[in-house]
Amino acid sequence: MTARRRTSGVSSPGPGWVKPWVQAAEIAWSARVVIAYRTVRMASGGWPPSARDRREYTRMVQEKVEAFTQAATAAVTTPPKDTAKAVGAVLGPVHRRVVANRRRLSRG
Repeated sequence: MTARRRTSGVSSPGPGWVKPWVQAAEIAWSARVVIAYRTVRMASGGWPPSARDRREYTRMVQEKVEAFTQAATAAVTTPPKDTAKAVGAVLGPVHRRVVANRRRLSRG
């Protein structure tokens, strides 16, 4: 008698999970760097904040709202057939913003 393997439609640990794990690791690393850059900028900026600093503070809030709205939309609209792809779709918007901010702020 030959054993049949069940497929539940849910992805198991494997190559499909590499991208979401890398995204999560980059978010964790980049977020710390972005927070450090912005904290130093706020502490050294003085009062009242310059026009550049005010633009950065506004951008900080707006981009979080946009990225998390996109992530929530992906979470709701991505079919749950492949969990790794669904997780990657949810992490994608946040990952793009955090990594872009790290690169932009590191330039000065």
